Amino acid sequence: MRYIKIILLLSVLTISSYSQLGGLPGAFTRMGFNARGISMGNAMTSVTSGDVNGFYNPAVSSFQNEHLINASYSFLSLDRSLNFVSYTKNFKLPKQTEGGAGITFSWINSGVGKIDGRDIDGFSIGELSTSENQFLFAPSIMVSDKISLGVGFKLYYSKLYEGVSATSFGFDLGGIYKVNDKINVGVTVKDINSKYEWNTIDLYGQNGNQTKEKFPRLFTLGVSYQLPKNFGIVSVDYETSNKKSNIIRVGAEISPVKDINFRAGVDRFDLSSEDKIAGARAMFGIGYQRSFLSYIVGIDYSFVIEPYTHNPFQTITAVFKLK
Repeated sequence: MRYIKIILLLSVLTISSYSQLGGLPGAFTRMGFNARGISMGNAMTSVTSGDVNGFYNPAVSSFQNEHLINASYSFLSLDRSLNFVSYTKNFKLPKQTEGGAGITFSWINSGVGKIDGRDIDGFSIGELSTSENQFLFAPSIMVSDKISLGVGFKLYYSKLYEGVSATSFGFDLGGIYKVNDKINVGVTVKDINSKYEWNTIDLYGQNGNQTKEKFPRLFTLGVSYQLPKNFGIVSVDYETSNKKSNIIRVGAEISPVKDINFRAGVDRFDLSSEDKIAGARAMFGIGYQRSFLSYIVGIDYSFVIEPYTHNPFQTITAVFKLK
């Protein structure tokens, strides 16, 4: 029996997040989405300007005017991987004269590779790897000029070891309220019904087991403010959960030069922890976009200072928009 394999695999799955929620299912989805969101501290619940998608709040898809395609690749230490792909666009429903609707499709892929597999006697059995995936379908609708509502349907697939995998379906709810032209308020409830159910009976026989791991249910309130003369945006998120976590996120984006955006933020300032800044992460980023006829192409970059490692978490996102 190869219990040591499962122990090794479980141990590496807990390193991708450092807040109280780090060891719980779905940690890879709480690291952020694409370079723009990550570099703004993931404080994106109420942000409706610039490039947006329904990952942070399914209600924001209604505000994306162009066909937006993002493809991201992350550079992580400890043999981790994290990659994103998304498409977002708003549109009018049939016979709809006011407001609008929107939709986001996205995919997150994460994993850990190059795990040194050993049997119970310590002999090498080769390299092992894990993978996790989230597929998101997030439609939204503007019920008025000030209010947008959305729902995100999520399919999770996780492979821990050969013959040991789990699939889960969950959903998010989100809303945006535009107080005025400068201030937005956003709310979300995430990972309703999401859970992993593991079955190791086929692998271990009578020593196997069936276990269920529920994702933490996250509740987020966000506020954003558009700076004068469209100079940029500042946003703040407060997130709590049924696991008694209390996280503050802060982000900012400024555009002092045409086509160039500078970003910065702080994520995981944990009010529930005795050392509130121990797991906090500072992040920075830059984005550049250029118009070509009816197309807009660009690139975003984020740099995150992770605790407990000397290596940064970096993400590059390719941006393609069709007007």
